[in-house]
Amino acid sequence: MVGRRGWFWLRLLRIFGGAGMAAVLLSACAPTVRPAGDPQTPTALTADHFRAADGAILPLQRWLPEDSETPLAVILGLHGFGDYANAFDEAATALKDQGMVVYAYDQRGFGRTASRPFWPGTNSLVQDASDMLMLLRHHYPGVPLYLAGDSMGGAVAIVTATTRPHLMDGVILVAPALWGTVDMPWYQTTPLSVLSYSLPWLPLSGAGLDIWPSDNIDMLRRLSQDPHMMKSVRVDMAAGLTRLMDQARGRARDLGNVFGREYGGRIMVLSGAKDQVIPPDSIAGFVRDMRSSPLLAGQVTLPDDMTFCIYPDGYHMLLRDLGGPVVIGDIGDWILEPDSFGGSHLAHLSCRSW
Repeated sequence: MVGRRGWFWLRLLRIFGGAGMAAVLLSACAPTVRPAGDPQTPTALTADHFRAADGAILPLQRWLPEDSETPLAVILGLHGFGDYANAFDEAATALKDQGMVVYAYDQRGFGRTASRPFWPGTNSLVQDASDMLMLLRHHYPGVPLYLAGDSMGGAVAIVTATTRPHLMDGVILVAPALWGTVDMPWYQTTPLSVLSYSLPWLPLSGAGLDIWPSDNIDMLRRLSQDPHMMKSVRVDMAAGLTRLMDQARGRARDLGNVFGREYGGRIMVLSGAKDQVIPPDSIAGFVRDMRSSPLLAGQVTLPDDMTFCIYPDGYHMLLRDLGGPVVIGDIGDWILEPDSFGGSHLAHLSCRSW
């Protein structure tokens, strides 16, 4: 499963020793980034794709309740690194039964997009999300609109919410990718930086590393056979993800102060205590900074517009873990019955025990 914590750095260290690294430093390549082109056409939404402003076609999946004309809420899902829109199938199937509409598209460079397997850059990812939110707002006027980001999608959601806070009513961050260079030791960041400029095409995979993104083994086996999942990535794509995580991690206070307090946006952050991909401490640190005051475990509650949930038995793929139905149920309740959460949650406690 691509995106596991640190696998690409570990493999780089296995591949390159001192002499090999010196040779790499003399190479003359550069990272390949394929951003969105100049705007040339109106954005559009169909049953199976989202047409971006530059004309790019991004495959789309949607889950509609029986009364899709007047849904109780609309959710736009942004998938994680190496994944695609189908990442939200389990969650969306349950949420539509509660009267909510869910949309998700393959982000540039991933899944079924024409630009796979090249990194599109943070600006392009954020602009696509913003355009899609505007289309949904137009299509569902007056209906609460939420941006849900899973892992890498959570990092994109953070940057989107802090730069375009007026486009949505709330953000849902599911195990957001926030493990940036500030949290990584030099022996992990240096090889990645060097190789992204010297051997940007180098394919990396997580084969052989004892890191489990989920406890749902049957689901992981299915994904391993899914041709739309990325089994390996270019090293410059991994470097792009790291830059995105750095940008998202640095916007914690903006998310709390600008999106949360100034615009009245609702914020939900979910983390698994057994996450082996994104360290739970990194997510807790983000929440601490978002609140702009220390997190005193079990003693200080979050502001009323923020909810922080830690699931004791949760892994990285919270929505598809064996305990996924509980996580999905909490998201549905948070959207439709906010009073059931009492407005906030204590840090380091689960929203609901498994």
